Amino acid sequence: MATNPNNTLISVRDLEKHFGKGGDIKALNGVSVDIYEGDVTVVIGPSGSGKSTLLRSLNLLEEPTSGSIVFEGVDIAKKKDASGKPLNLDEHRQKMGMVFQHFNLFPHLSVVENMTLAPIKVKKTNKEAAEKMALTLLDRVGLADRGASYPSQLSGGQKQRVAIVRALMMEPDVMLFDEPTSALDPEMVGEVLEVMKELALGGMTMVVVTHEMGFAREVGSRVIFMDEGKIVEDGTPQAIFDNPQHPRLKDFLGKVLI
Repeated sequence: MATNPNNTLISVRDLEKHFGKGGDIKALNGVSVDIYEGDVTVVIGPSGSGKSTLLRSLNLLEEPTSGSIVFEGVDIAKKKDASGKPLNLDEHRQKMGMVFQHFNLFPHLSVVENMTLAPIKVKKTNKEAAEKMALTLLDRVGLADRGASYPSQLSGGQKQRVAIVRALMMEPDVMLFDEPTSALDPEMVGEVLEVMKELALGGMTMVVVTHEMGFAREVGSRVIFMDEGKIVEDGTPQAIFDNPQHPRLKDFLGKVLI
C-alpha cells in the first residue's frame, strides 16, 4: 500500500498534551503528522514516549492542551463544526474504531450482543440486520461458532478478535489500535495480528501503536518512531528498520530487534 499525501484523512498539527502540576510533563511536545486514507501507520517507541497519548488524542479520549486535529475536514480539537456550532463528538467517534489493550467486552452480554449493542442503540440499525452483520464478521475472524458465547468462555485472543469486529460493526473510516496484543499470552498474539493483517489488505485505514516489530515491518505502509513526546523519525518500514538515521532510533532498535 503506497502512501498517498493527496488523500489525507487526519491532519495533526503542533499537538501538545501536558500533565502534572503546572503542565511540566509534556506527553506530546509539538507533534505534527498526517494520516493517509488506506495506509497502515504504525507507531513505535519506548514506554512513555507518547505513542498511546497521540493515538487517544485522535478521537479526544485524551484532550490535547493545544494544537489541531483535522479529521475529514473538521478540527475536532476545537470541538466545533465547520459552521461554529458545538461538535457532535460521538458522531465523529463513530467514524473511528478503537481497539484497546484490554478488550472492554460486557461480561453479561453474549458475543453477538456485545457486537450489536452500539449499532442498534447509536446507529438505530435494525436488530436482525445487525445480528446478520455480526455473524458475518465473526465468520471472517474464525469465530462463527462463538456468537452465543459469553466473554468468560473465550480465550484472550478470541476476546480481542471480538473487540476488533465489534469496532468494525460501526463501519468506521479509520481503525485505531492501542497495543492490541500487549495483554495477550504469546501464543495468542499471532491470531490477532492475522486479523489486523487481513484488514490492512482490505484497504482499511489503520493507526497502530504496537511493540510487534514484525507486524510493523511486514504490514505497515509507514512507521513513526516517537521518543519524549516527539516524532523523531518517520518513514517506510524499510527505511526505519534497515537504514535508521537518528541515534535514538538506532539505540531503540538495537534493544528490541534481538
